[in-house]
Amino acid sequence: MSISPRSRKRSHWIDILCIVAIILLSSLIVFLLLKSTSTKQQGIVASSKQSSEAKEKIKESNSVYPGIRIITETSNEKKAPYAIQYPQSNVQSFNEIVKTYTQKLKTLYLEETKYINETNKHNKGELNISFEVFQHSTGYYSFVIHSSMYTGGANGVSEKKIFRLHNQSGHMLTLEELIGKNERALVTLSEKVKKAVTMDKQIKPYIIQDQLEEKTAPKWGNFSNFALTKDSILFYYDEYEITTGSAGAPIVTIPLTEINDLVADAFKLPVVAVDSKPSTKVPAKEEQNVPKTTTEEACEVSPKDKVVSLTFDDGPNPDTTVKILETLKKYNAKATFFMLGSRVSFYPEIVQEMKAAGHELGNHTWNHPDLTKASSEKIALEINNTDNAVEKASGSKPTVFRPPYGAVNQTVRNQTALPVVLWDVDTMDWKYRDPNHLLQHVKQHVKNGSIILMHDIHASTAEGLDAVLAYLKGEGYSFVTISELNKLENRKRTISAS
Repeated sequence: MSISPRSRKRSHWIDILCIVAIILLSSLIVFLLLKSTSTKQQGIVASSKQSSEAKEKIKESNSVYPGIRIITETSNEKKAPYAIQYPQSNVQSFNEIVKTYTQKLKTLYLEETKYINETNKHNKGELNISFEVFQHSTGYYSFVIHSSMYTGGANGVSEKKIFRLHNQSGHMLTLEELIGKNERALVTLSEKVKKAVTMDKQIKPYIIQDQLEEKTAPKWGNFSNFALTKDSILFYYDEYEITTGSAGAPIVTIPLTEINDLVADAFKLPVVAVDSKPSTKVPAKEEQNVPKTTTEEACEVSPKDKVVSLTFDDGPNPDTTVKILETLKKYNAKATFFMLGSRVSFYPEIVQEMKAAGHELGNHTWNHPDLTKASSEKIALEINNTDNAVEKASGSKPTVFRPPYGAVNQTVRNQTALPVVLWDVDTMDWKYRDPNHLLQHVKQHVKNGSIILMHDIHASTAEGLDAVLAYLKGEGYSFVTISELNKLENRKRTISAS
């Protein structure tokens, strides 16, 4: 049967319409698929961004200083972690200046470490900003902000910035105001600072003479980085500013009794307090009532038992230290906390909690300097001020001492009667920030009598401690403080000798 021309024509148009419909349908499907993929990708990006932002914690707390609050910003982002603390007051202009300064450092750090994240390198950055406070009888606070930044290079960068505030009036003190804008007084002050540097036996070998001459010249800008204490004025210099790196970051101390005739009337000492000899000289060594150990002393752990000593440095911290104390309580484990005096003064209640739980209180200096690069006076200040802060917080002075970085020499040992404690198991928790690595490192290196080094300022350590204690307890270890460990060692030697 033949098909009419008209039917052929209708069939041809039907075929075309079908093809067009298929093309349009296919295009619609492709469009919907692409849109769905794009939406998912945007969701992933948004989720990733939210996850990254969620890692930052910001906390505000009151300090022991009236009218001064502490802002703490922390992030445990694996390749760019940071811990930032800075002061805030009742004076808005001061708050903005201090916050701007710390946020500038934080922004620089995040920009520098961004490359680490993009290239997926094994290097990790680290930013730590902390501060200490000095008070003067006039009501001025001096806030010394310490920052150390590492962004994956060969060396880190550190600096100190000082802000001075009268919290009641809101006035921020300058050196010009301190010495009454007196040019002659500035010349005399510059001579005293230069002499103090050249007379310091610890600094003298490392002086860069040209830079010393430049930085101690009688110019107002050369002496703007100073802190005013009850009895002295401290001038801060960064590393390599007036000395080689081996000298660290020098601090020059000028007793106020030596410049009483230079300062403005409001800052002069009472006549009866002025003495030809500074009354604020730090003793070379502060005697400690360190408990004596004897073989007759009772100890719950036998010398035959397997023991380890858990030690935590750099605290206390209001978040992580508290979590660590809870975990230790869960396993009935006693530990030794080597604390920074600058942090003890902010969180005395945590120190009280440590003592109440039976943990040992240790001294880790005031602000974590390398003591082998410091003068005897600076070492004594770091140790003795921390002793006093711990005693004020807990009612007891520290019973053991750990030098920052494990850096110790005879000069350091001469400044304290406390036992100097190092370690044999370094968990490297400050570097890896990984709870799993913490456990694996302990498994590989722990042995009977080990002293395990950790840091109670890291969230990853607080998170991973439970697994570490569960493993050690399962292996038959008992947990003892450093002093208890020393007693056991003494008893072992006595038994062996007999």
